[in-house]
Amino acid sequence: MNIVKLLGPACIIPILSIGLLGCSSDQVDETPRKAKTPEVTSAPLKQLTVEPAAASVDQKPYEVKKTAPAATPDSPIRTTPMIATVPPNPVPTTKPIPTKPLSSVATSSKGAATPTTAKLESVLISLQPGSVARYRIGEQFARLPTPITAVGETSGINGKVHFNPSGNISSSDASTIVIDVESLKSDESKRDNWVRRNGGIGSEISISLTKVSGHTWPLPDFGKMEVTIEGDMTISDVTNPVIWKGTLDIAESDITGSISTIITWDQFSLSKPRLPFIISVDDEIILELEVVAAKE
Repeated sequence: MNIVKLLGPACIIPILSIGLLGCSSDQVDETPRKAKTPEVTSAPLKQLTVEPAAASVDQKPYEVKKTAPAATPDSPIRTTPMIATVPPNPVPTTKPIPTKPLSSVATSSKGAATPTTAKLESVLISLQPGSVARYRIGEQFARLPTPITAVGETSGINGKVHFNPSGNISSSDASTIVIDVESLKSDESKRDNWVRRNGGIGSEISISLTKVSGHTWPLPDFGKMEVTIEGDMTISDVTNPVIWKGTLDIAESDITGSISTIITWDQFSLSKPRLPFIISVDDEIILELEVVAAKE
């Protein structure tokens, strides 16, 4: 026992020394170390190429569904399917063009135009009561310092004008205007007697119409027309061509207006009045027709 007690302290000393030596060898180096940054190696970016997916046509005629390609491992892009609706292309349709009856336009003196329905058919125009035939002659009276215009007129006028479907004077039906000369009256009875008895004018004047121009055809329902009427006029068995010009106003079936022409005494072998109170008479005679007619 005594030996053990003596050996105990002796054994503890070497053990402690060994322990101290071990601790000195494992002393931690307190010098700060540089922090090491982990190296990150990234692969180069790959270019993402999206191939257009084949369009799948649904059973609906104009709806096309398109699906985007699936993402690859290198591309974290998430795609959602898209549906594009293609509107149908309009199909051209041919619509029938409505047909309208032919129409013509009459231009009034104010520039207004009135359309009328085309009716290519014959037209008869008849002079009505109210029509007047008139002459105007320039005279110099002995008792007056200035010339005057002698005017004589008559309501004894009748006639008809036939238009064929082409708008021309008909060749099968006579278009004639007849004026009663014996009923001509002016402001001087002596002049009227000379005209009827000594002027060589006869009992009537007839005008055979041959051509009308300037009118709209078919004749309009409303409007004014500047017309030229050609015809052969006969006075006391002497016939010569004469051209009348004037304006006619159409209002449905009524036609009114005036036309006039100029002739000479010699043209129809007429004699100028020779009266004591008349010094001179003009060589030209103005003839006028105030027209009141009906379209039939």
